[in-house]
Amino acid sequence: MAQMQHSGVKAIRLSPKTKQLLDIDGQYSAGGIYPLPVFIKSGKGSILKDADGKEIIDFICMLSATNLGQCHPELTKALMASMQNITLTNIATKVGDWPEFTRDMCQRFGYDKMVGMVSGTEGADAAVKFARKWGIKVKGIHHNEVLVLGCSDNYHGVGSGIWPIMNDMGQKTDYGIANESLRNTNPITGKLLQYGCIEDFEEVLAATHERVAAIIMECIHGKRRTFEEELNFAIGVRQLCKKYNVLFIADEVRMGSGKTGKFLCSDWMGPENKPDMVVMGKSITGGAYPASYIFGRNEVMDLVGGYESVATFGMAPAAIAATRATLNIIDDEKLVERAAWIGEIWKKETASWSFPWLDYVTNRGADLGLYLKRSDNPRFTTRKLAMVALHKGVLTYPDGDRVRLGVALNIPESDLRRGIAILYEALSELNDYEDVETGPPMKGTIPDM
Repeated sequence: MAQMQHSGVKAIRLSPKTKQLLDIDGQYSAGGIYPLPVFIKSGKGSILKDADGKEIIDFICMLSATNLGQCHPELTKALMASMQNITLTNIATKVGDWPEFTRDMCQRFGYDKMVGMVSGTEGADAAVKFARKWGIKVKGIHHNEVLVLGCSDNYHGVGSGIWPIMNDMGQKTDYGIANESLRNTNPITGKLLQYGCIEDFEEVLAATHERVAAIIMECIHGKRRTFEEELNFAIGVRQLCKKYNVLFIADEVRMGSGKTGKFLCSDWMGPENKPDMVVMGKSITGGAYPASYIFGRNEVMDLVGGYESVATFGMAPAAIAATRATLNIIDDEKLVERAAWIGEIWKKETASWSFPWLDYVTNRGADLGLYLKRSDNPRFTTRKLAMVALHKGVLTYPDGDRVRLGVALNIPESDLRRGIAILYEALSELNDYEDVETGPPMKGTIPDM
């Protein structure tokens, strides 16, 4: 990536290597999200290297997965030891380490039973499926009437089983995927159930609670100005679920595993508001091996029968090893506490930031965010800001009005402060860059992540 300057205006051009890779990718690869035009080839800790060998500070952690940074020595050691011991044992037999692992995990997180899956999408989908069976078998809802509700602007993956609960991305019109019993809209009025708006949930449950088996949501999302707004909303929805005998499912795939300053973001709600079910994934293995877990009470989990929730890699020895190693590292290095420390540094360093195009900055521990003011001016977009930051050496992710940020819980303080300084520099010079190559356009709708 090269910088050009002409007539006092700065420009950013993609490197020949990046353009070559983009051409190949465009010809042979389909789907994905809308990444920045950069190809990462290696990484250690919080330092990445792209295809041109340029060093970049990681301020996105692979969308919240690599909370221990890249190639943590204890994590890679545990994973390699497992892979050298056995490749895979799975549902065809009893996985050797699984019984003790489930006992230890359930005792740690305070639940009766757990199920192992692979992706966060699978985890969320399975949790909703279990909740619907509970609604039918325990709550007594007719199977044609059972509902599970979600929130606007929450992300649970794009598998066809869970996709209908998310904001409209063409699920029904483009793919023919619709499920009237799984939605983030009021089934009577069609009104979107807005994240942060407790009144929407009071209204829908007052009218339909006899049909509702569960509500699933990301409790602390990071998409409001203050933490208190989100916490009060999450607690309010949880209390409504108790009032109406509705299961409360916390999707912790993105915001769990220590990054908010507590291990689970739902822990901020207090033990009296503990979720009925929790879904974990991504960073629960430090990003080293795909695994997700669903935790719940016997009342729900004992209903899960044979062939109703299985995954070839759902109980993989490598997944168990990566999870155990990740938890040990988080405990030994006191990384939950360090997430809070990262958040305090962020707040202090950004407190004085003031630009005409900057709306606000916020954070939930080590999960960080920059919001630009909405504008039709192409000079002030989050994608352009992310490209300028990338050019200067920091990897972020543009997501609507927000530049989504997040750092490894063990990021060296020097890298953290250097990355924040680069972000400030990118913000301050945003209006100076007129010609910025941002990569090929994205097909379809770009969702909130």
